[in-house]
Amino acid sequence: MTAHQDDNTSGDVHFPPVLNGLDFLESAAELLAVEGAVPPRNLKYAVVHLAAAVETLLKARLALKHPNLVWVDSDAYDEAKHRRGDFKSVAWEDARKRVKRHCDPSTELPPPRVFKALAEMRNRFAHVGVTEPAATVEVLTTPMLDFLLTFVHDDLLLLIPGGESAEAEEYLDRIRPYLGRVRLLVEQRMLPARELQERGVLHILPCRVCAAVSVPINGAETITCVVCHTDFGTPEQAAWLYAETSEHEVVTQGGNYPVHPHDGCGGAVTDVPLGDSSEDTETVLLCLACGQECAGVCGYCSQAVGSFAIPEAEMCSDCIDAKLERF
Repeated sequence: MTAHQDDNTSGDVHFPPVLNGLDFLESAAELLAVEGAVPPRNLKYAVVHLAAAVETLLKARLALKHPNLVWVDSDAYDEAKHRRGDFKSVAWEDARKRVKRHCDPSTELPPPRVFKALAEMRNRFAHVGVTEPAATVEVLTTPMLDFLLTFVHDDLLLLIPGGESAEAEEYLDRIRPYLGRVRLLVEQRMLPARELQERGVLHILPCRVCAAVSVPINGAETITCVVCHTDFGTPEQAAWLYAETSEHEVVTQGGNYPVHPHDGCGGAVTDVPLGDSSEDTETVLLCLACGQECAGVCGYCSQAVGSFAIPEAEMCSDCIDAKLERF
């Protein structure tokens, strides 16, 4: 419990949206900024409270524009139900999009992969259980802590009432020293990822767990994050993870196969995000076994190829040879 709450002897609960989000944020930063090794219980609550801070502060920004933007179905907005909390609110994906679309397109937001990794880790803590290295939590949470401090300062302070704004400034002043200590630790955690870049490793993917750009594709038999040490298995297993589905799901539910054999080495090829993409929308068709970028998938043999013999037909040279043999 923070000091300003200890001083409250009135018995009232006063947490308007921005202050509510900042209280979660302060708790997360405080839990991570301890001396020495961060206790596992601290890591758990830091993730849960940070996820709550993200959700609360994004929705606070939407509500300042108009409360109906917080509703999944904005057209169904009802003021009385809104005050009671009797509605379904937007998930982080839509909240993120609505902040950009309806509030301020220039707002700097972390890549979707950071939001997604935090939400998935929070869900594992809540519903599945978690066994993660401390580095995973620290590296994942720090960019979001950084973002939220800037977001509150640049996007929220000028829009909230004066008294509440002053309280928000007090929160920020308390949080900044905590974040400074966490940043120093994360700088050390990120050294292996920076070494990959210095060595000129061509393909370094964003980690599905800690969200750092720290998963090298360099011909290894297993795919492993150098920061949080998550083992994504063989190139084929990793390809399905990056495709965010499974062979069983595709077979039973239908749809196109997102993972293809590579005609060059027989490895597994799928679309993966580029490490420096701010929106995670830029992807490359990559073999996770040998690291070759592919031009596409042959429409006849379904193998990924480095180049097409007939680009307009999306046909590889082997399939052309096979067709010519019939004549």
